[in-house]
Amino acid sequence: MMIKKNDSGSGAGLYIHIPFCIKKCNYCDFTSFDCYDETDRKEYTDALIREIQLYKGSKTELNSVFFGGGTPSLLDGASVSAIMKAVRQSFHLHKTSEITLEANPKTVTEEKLKSYRSAGINRLSIGAQSFDDELLRFLGRAHTRQDFLQTYETARKTGFDNLNVDLIFGIPGQTMAQWMKTLWEAIMLKPEHLSFYSLQLEEGTPFYDRYGQGELELMPEEEDRKMYHEALGHLKSAGYEHYEISNCAAPGRACRHNLKYWSYGEYYGVGLGAHSFSYDKGRWCNVSHLEDYLARVKEGQRPVDRQEYQQRTPEDAMGEYVFTGLRKTEGINLEEFNRTFHQDFFKVYRNVMGKISDYQKQGYLVLEGEKLALTETGIDISDTIMAEFV
Repeated sequence: MMIKKNDSGSGAGLYIHIPFCIKKCNYCDFTSFDCYDETDRKEYTDALIREIQLYKGSKTELNSVFFGGGTPSLLDGASVSAIMKAVRQSFHLHKTSEITLEANPKTVTEEKLKSYRSAGINRLSIGAQSFDDELLRFLGRAHTRQDFLQTYETARKTGFDNLNVDLIFGIPGQTMAQWMKTLWEAIMLKPEHLSFYSLQLEEGTPFYDRYGQGELELMPEEEDRKMYHEALGHLKSAGYEHYEISNCAAPGRACRHNLKYWSYGEYYGVGLGAHSFSYDKGRWCNVSHLEDYLARVKEGQRPVDRQEYQQRTPEDAMGEYVFTGLRKTEGINLEEFNRTFHQDFFKVYRNVMGKISDYQKQGYLVLEGEKLALTETGIDISDTIMAEFV
């Protein structure tokens, strides 16, 4: 059950979690928290480096590194440089690796971006979310439209030629006109990559609490879907390729790291609550309590949350392969499925072939030759369809 290559290229990915924020957003349920203390950030950075060093001698090859959060751009250049030095000493990092860092416009300066470039960061993912200041305040974002534009300009000035812009639609109270204005402003900047996500209500967030108290009215599903399809049409017209449900890229600029998640590729996560996947070991994640994480790493232990470790059956693995693969617009290759698992796709899923046939007739799924993929209409009920395989 081994795949040496996938859509994300040869080599594994490394995810590095930075849990600090200047302000937690109203919709965010990620493992993150407000932190202004440089001492705490230094202690965490040192722990990250020690955890990375635990991989030394593994001979694991990487072709992507991704600093996510939280707000990785809260780290100064020296910290990012030290982390990347540890990565290079502990892994075999390909010379052409994609190395991404997520940035909040409120935390970025020209000096910091120059230092990131010197550390090896070659891709920046900037969290714009909206170009409407009123909506940004509603979302709880710390930055303004002008902050984003300044960050984008500075990123180009300092040599970043691979930029992603994150956008959110389906925000309560957002109009189609507001969404289209934000989208077109983003397109006019010509970033190499655009991610556009529908706002989701997550338990444990301020929005979730407000909704439960009757203080927040969610956008109707029909309007949310209109926003999605309008955006998709404009992005395609602008020359972007739609390669995953919520992601479009200029030709050749799809996010190598994220493709690993959708293409059954291996990746390792370091940092608080970070997730990992390997063909042999399955899936696991780190502990999500900071004190526990720091203590374990200080003692030279891998900070794995044993209670969250998932023992996978072959059926689990096949279900994950199909579920994640269907997020890509190209879908899954059935011949590759058969080769990977040494089983015939149609025999494994014979009990759901009737439903697959129904979805085809309704225009939600395409089954042509060795390809099984969602149609653009099928994306609207993707969760329902993908759940058939797990």
